[in-house]
Amino acid sequence: MQAFIEPLFVNIAIIFSFTHLLNMFFPLHPGVIPSYKNQVIFGLISGAGALVCMLFPIETLQDSYFDLRNVPIMIVTLYVGWLPGAICSLIVLVARIVMGGDLVWLGVVLIFLAYVICLIYHGFFDQDKRRWISAMYIAIVYTLFYMLFIHTYLDFLTIDFYLVYFSSFLIAFFSCIFLIERLVKINMQLKETVYLDKLAVAGQMAAAIAHEVRNPMTTIRGMIQFLGSTTTDAKLKEHSPLLIEELDRTNKIITDYLSMVKPDVPKLERITLEKVLKDVISLTAPYGSINNVELTASEIGDYKVCIDEPKLKQGLINIIKNGVEAIEEGGTIHLYPYKVTKKNITIAIEDNGKGMTEEELEQIGLPFYTTKAKGTGLGMMVTYKLIQDMGGKLRYESALNEGTRVLLTLPLCMKSSSLVDEGVE
Repeated sequence: MQAFIEPLFVNIAIIFSFTHLLNMFFPLHPGVIPSYKNQVIFGLISGAGALVCMLFPIETLQDSYFDLRNVPIMIVTLYVGWLPGAICSLIVLVARIVMGGDLVWLGVVLIFLAYVICLIYHGFFDQDKRRWISAMYIAIVYTLFYMLFIHTYLDFLTIDFYLVYFSSFLIAFFSCIFLIERLVKINMQLKETVYLDKLAVAGQMAAAIAHEVRNPMTTIRGMIQFLGSTTTDAKLKEHSPLLIEELDRTNKIITDYLSMVKPDVPKLERITLEKVLKDVISLTAPYGSINNVELTASEIGDYKVCIDEPKLKQGLINIIKNGVEAIEEGGTIHLYPYKVTKKNITIAIEDNGKGMTEEELEQIGLPFYTTKAKGTGLGMMVTYKLIQDMGGKLRYESALNEGTRVLLTLPLCMKSSSLVDEGVE
């Protein structure tokens, strides 16, 4: 029994170490699709972890080699996709062939089986809001096939082996998933901390200059408006509206600055979420129509949220407006319930626009970052603050040329009976 347990626990420690190592160099974030370069690196690091596992096999099983090499293959395929999974599988496959033996073909089949099963269920696992259920289903399917193969061709294995080996496999598989999900949450919290630090810097700048600039601007605007309406100069009449427009735009920038630092406690009310969403769609539909973008919404249900209604509307309008501007040749923006728990409801705002790269996705919401020619980089920063002040969360998922999905999480005021703790599509 001890000869089985020791190498398997070493394998589990190796898998955990490589997971932490991977997260150290390439922090894991939800909704971020790694570039092809990073996917290759993920595959190579996972393959290295699997190779180290192969250095510590159970050595008392004749010509067969048992370790946890297939766990890295399964995890990287489920979380990142076919390319890193294929690279990891290929590395392990070559290593197993080099090791040789009469049962090399069985090792190859089991490696291929781990990759194919996880590849088939990758989409299901990636989209599922409750990944534990998906992971249990995948683990059960793979374990049954695995046991069937080795029971058929390796009749010398004992009951002790089956109990220890597959218990270790399941512990490693589920613990690795738990570890990754925890690392993702920690990375999100660190990202929010960095964001708040940058928000504070921008706020200090705003407090220093806003009031000093705003007063003379108001005087200038009034004078231009007066002269434009009374002068006989044709050029002044022609250009005064443009001057006023630019002054108003400058004033809006200052207002955005002030909204980031002004100590404004939200007035939380018990509001029907569906009513707010309908109001926002009514307000933004004309802007969408001008840009050939259709706004649609699925039925939300009678959920009551504790929010500041004007602030939520302002944040939603900013999000939808950005979505409209990201759609270049007409398209749709769809709002629908994404997930409901006992405490929160998550709404998805999904567009079929140009999407964002991994680098753009990491920068969104930071001070002064914008992809627009005339943008200030403050709109989304203000939106993040509005949502956070109400106890909500905002998260972006996007891929280049595949559109963007914004996940808005808000606190519920009461338990709802129909969709509690369930994901909703």
